[in-house]
Parts: sequence; structure tokens; C-alpha cells
Amino acid sequence: MFFGYQRNQEGSITDFSYKSAEETSNKKPRLLVIDDEESVCNFLSDFLSKEYECLTATSADEAFKILEEEKFAIILSDINLPDKNGIELAKKIKEETPDTVVVMISGKADLESAINAIRAGAFDYIQKPFDLDNLEVSIKRALEHHLSLVGKRKYEEHLKRLIEQRTEEADHFLWYDTLTDLPNRFLFEDRLTQAIEQARYNKTIIATVLISINQLKRVYSILGTKYGDAVLREFVSRVKKCLSPGETLARFDDEFAILMVTIDKEQQVIELIEEIKSALRKPIKLFDEEILLTISAGISIFPNDCRNAQEALKNASIALEKAKEEGGDNWLFFTSDLTEKSLNRLKMEMDLRRAIESDEFELHFQPKVDISTGKIIGAEALIRWNKQKVGMISPADFIPLAEETGLIIPLGNWVLRKAFIQCRLWMDKKKGFTVGVNLSAHQLREKNFVEKVNKLIKETGVDPNLLEFEVTETILLKDPKESATILSKLRELGIKILIDDFGTGYSSLSYLKSLPLDGLKIDKSFIQGISAKDQGGAEFIVAIVTLAHTLRLKVVAEGVEREEELNLLRLVRCDEAQGFLFGKPMLPEMFANFWS
Repeated sequence: MFFGYQRNQEGSITDFSYKSAEETSNKKPRLLVIDDEESVCNFLSDFLSKEYECLTATSADEAFKILEEEKFAIILSDINLPDKNGIELAKKIKEETPDTVVVMISGKADLESAINAIRAGAFDYIQKPFDLDNLEVSIKRALEHHLSLVGKRKYEEHLKRLIEQRTEEADHFLWYDTLTDLPNRFLFEDRLTQAIEQARYNKTIIATVLISINQLKRVYSILGTKYGDAVLREFVSRVKKCLSPGETLARFDDEFAILMVTIDKEQQVIELIEEIKSALRKPIKLFDEEILLTISAGISIFPNDCRNAQEALKNASIALEKAKEEGGDNWLFFTSDLTEKSLNRLKMEMDLRRAIESDEFELHFQPKVDISTGKIIGAEALIRWNKQKVGMISPADFIPLAEETGLIIPLGNWVLRKAFIQCRLWMDKKKGFTVGVNLSAHQLREKNFVEKVNKLIKETGVDPNLLEFEVTETILLKDPKESATILSKLRELGIKILIDDFGTGYSSLSYLKSLPLDGLKIDKSFIQGISAKDQGGAEFIVAIVTLAHTLRLKVVAEGVEREEELNLLRLVRCDEAQGFLFGKPMLPEMFANFWS
């Protein structure tokens, strides 16, 4: 696109005023000459016609009739016309065609009128008799002014359109999620509020459903943001296909919300959730990977569970959290008793955060013995919460909560540091004494976890060959390939890797062979109550020990409390044992006394 005028090869001025070159390449700027003397009109028109396309008028009325049909860059007009003076003419043209530039022609006696005309909107004036050079210069200056007016107007129009466009975009970003283009929380709450008012008036029911993708954090941590976003968009696409007209799907950061306004019974909500779960059973293919997603969902029903949008979302969130606690891939309707449980859980979480900050935790150590010699050869580090004004809190009460809230990371870091320091203190007192530490799934998946462990080894001066990391089967089997990579790196540091609670998960020979392991710990549920007389239980222990020894893995028996249990373990050549028969978990200073 070309803007304004330029000279062509012949030296004449060509009008490109915001038109394409094809449309305007042969056009000249247009000029209207107004004078009550026809001879003057003809003279000026002839003189200027080389550079301009000229039309003439002998009165103001005739000029305005022409202006109704035609547009001009410049108007060259006598100051005194029979039907209107120049001041009125300049003012009217300025109002109706602001891009048109008016140049007045005046005699010496009309100089004051010409100046007044300029004040009213005229650009310039020329005195009679004409100096043709001055006339040409004045007209060219008028043309340049016209071009600047056109350019300014076009720029302002462009700027206005741009501002309107940006305003629309800003409004869109205010109400919609940028990744999925779904309504965000603000828009969803607005629609939910309106839906509740309508339902209250019509005496109908509506459902608010909150959905969480159980694997979302793992998907992003493993695949990265780019491919994690691609998985998220595919999830949205599949869920959309399950919705009926009038139902709203929105995104709240890590959660999704569905507003159902056309339901007659709760069963319809269940059917929708099951349909979504069914749509997700087909893995999402990304390059050579197949990603399987499952969801947890919490449901709140108006008017049964809530009075407004805020309560609907709060109650759906409470139900969602409970559904996730029960194992994921699950849905739950809100009930009033969940509120009390949710408040208790929230209080526990706040107390747990304060406990981490105020160092209310203790690390206890439970002895492990060599079954063949009966000597204490190591200990397992076990965290205890000595809560102010309450006393000891069971790990079973706070460890699951720490894992759900992500507090297991700072808690796990605390355990690692304390255990490493204690192991270093014991290194010189008892040669070869090992310390075992439990790892959570969050720690194992934490970015730079291996580097963090290596740094801690160097800071504390502990011998990594005396450290044993214990991980459960469930953690390892969530992503065997990634687990094997991380465990191999830990073993390269010198750390031993043991399977904890063996037999309670997905025990199989194949994963024992494929994972970089040094040993396994038989869960106490298989140990307690066994004896040589218990043929079935004894055969199970024999099978595990034989299998482990074949794979060159050591075997540790947990939960040993009776001599009969120890005798059987000695008989089947189990390597190590741990349990109340040898000692309960105790503080380091008590452990030293127990040692001696």
C-alpha cells in the first residue's frame, strides 16, 4: 500500500491516498477552484492542470453541490463570493471534510477577511494579482498539509483499531485460559452465579463438578512444559466431546470445572464422569510414548449442598480432595460430614507446616541385626513428630498428608541431613554400621535429587557405602524406566538400594531383575506369627529368600517380635532382621546406650 502523493516519471504528482498502486498510478491530486469570475476559474484551472485534476465552481452553493459528490485534496477559493464569504466557507469545509485544505484568494482590501478565514480553518491565502510562482508554492504546501492530515487521520484510525483489538484481547485473557481457551475461574464463577439464580427461580438443580488429572504433575515433570501442554489440550478435547449443549467446561490452573444446568437427577452427573473416564481409557500417543490419564472428581449439588457459587466450588473441592485421598480414579459427592474432615485436615496441614519451621521433629533409629551372628549391624532412620502440647504423632497420620501437600520434600530433606550426620558420627565408633532412609515418590521424582544427595554427602562427610535408601514397590512401578535411571545414579554414588515392604505391592521376578537393587525387606505382615510349624508361611519366606539370593540380593525381615520368627528366619538363611525383638525405634543417645 502507498500513502499520499508522489511524483511520477513525467514529474507530475500522483495520488496514492491509501489505495493500491494499480488503482491510483495514473491519478493526480484533485483541486476545486471557486471564483465568481469564470475567466479566473478557467485561468487557474488551466495553469494548475498539469499537476492537478481541477474542477471549477462560480459560487459557494455550486461548490457544495460538487463536494457532496466529489472529494478534493485542495480548495482554492475567492474570499468574497456572491452567496457566502470565505470565513463561512472555510468553517463549513473544515467541519464536513477535515482532510481538505482551503487556500483563500484575496485582494489587498480583503486582507483582514483572509486572516479571519485562516482563523476559521483556511490553510493559507494568496493575494491578487497572482504571482504564479508563489501560487504554485502555496498549492504545494497545501498538498503537503493535506497529506499530513490524511496520514494523521489514517494513523489515528489504525491506532484506534489497534487499541480496540488489544482491548478485546485483554478482555479475552481476563475471562479465558490462554492455553486451552476455556473459561477461567472468573468467568466460570460468573456463569455459576447466574445459573444458581436461575435454578433458584425455576426450582431446578444444577451440579458443579471439579476434576483433577491424577498424573498431571508427573506428565509435566517428565515431558516438560511443551509436551505437557499438548497432553492437556488433548485431555480438554476429549472431555469437550462428552459434554451436552449448555454445559460449561473451565480450567482452574491444575483443575477443571464443569457446570451442569440441565440435570434432573444425580445419576446424570455420574454418567458424565464415567463417560469422561471411558474417553480417557485410550492412551494419548505422543511420539513413541503412550500416556494414560485418570481423573478424580468432586461434585456439589445446588440446592442440596450450597447456597451460592462460592459454596458450590468450596464443597466440590472438599469432595475432590476426599476422592483423591481414597486413591484417585474416583469420584465423590459432597456430604456435610466431609466439611469437618476437611477442616481437621486443613488444621493438620497448618500444624505440619509450623512444625517444619519450628523443628518439632525427631529422628529415631531402629536396630537391624545380622541373623547369623546376632550383632547389631545397622539401623533404620524413622521420623517422629513430637508435637507441642500434644506429644508424639504417628507417622501414619502425617506422612500421607505431607505427600499430598508436597511438604514431604522439606520433610524428606530434613530426614536425609539428620540421618547423614548421625551416620557420620557413628562411622568411627562402629565399623561398617549402615543407616537406612525411606524415600518418597516425591523425592525420587524431584529434579536434581541425585545432585542434592551427592552435595549432602560431601557436606556431611558420610561414607555413601554406609547408606541404604529404601523405596516401595509401588513407587518404582509407577515409572520403572525412570526409576531405574535414578536408582542407578544413586548406586554410582555408593548408596545401596533396598525394596521396602516387599510382597505388599506388585511383586514380580521381572522387575527384580530389571531394577538396580541391593536387597529387599520382607513386609512384617508375612513375618509376624510364622514358625517352623506354619508350613505355608514358611514356604513363602523360603521362596522369597531363595529368589533374592539367586539375584544376589540380601534379605531383611521386618517386624520380628518373637523368637519363633527369628528361628525360622535363621533356618531359611535370611540375612538381617529388624523388629521389637531387638529394639524399638529410639533417639540416637538412647541407641548408643543400647549399643553398649
